Amino acid sequence: MMTKREVFLLLKMITTYYEHFVVDQEKVDNWHRLLKESSFEQCKQRLLAHAAVSPYPPRICDFASKPAAVGRAIPNCNETNYVLFQRERPASAEVAEAHMAKIREILGIERRNS
Repeated sequence: MMTKREVFLLLKMITTYYEHFVVDQEKVDNWHRLLKESSFEQCKQRLLAHAAVSPYPPRICDFASKPAAVGRAIPNCNETNYVLFQRERPASAEVAEAHMAKIREILGIERRNS
């Protein structure tokens, strides 16, 4: 649980890495509202990691604790192979001809019957 004082210290640390980052009371209040469930040490480590690779100041979303369920599911090897190697059925001749007719109509091509 982070206090407002710790949020202020975190924001002051950001100003040492990014001189254009401005700290005011409103920013402290708003950041505290979202970071109060996070730990100061965890946020400090995230700031150090961010500052090492980014020329831009961090956003609050870079610090907020995210639930473990957030994100997309990553398929395992079997699921990936199934998707990669499943055979798709070709369209029927009627469906293919209907789509070709639409394309000819759009392009203004007249089909000659021989």
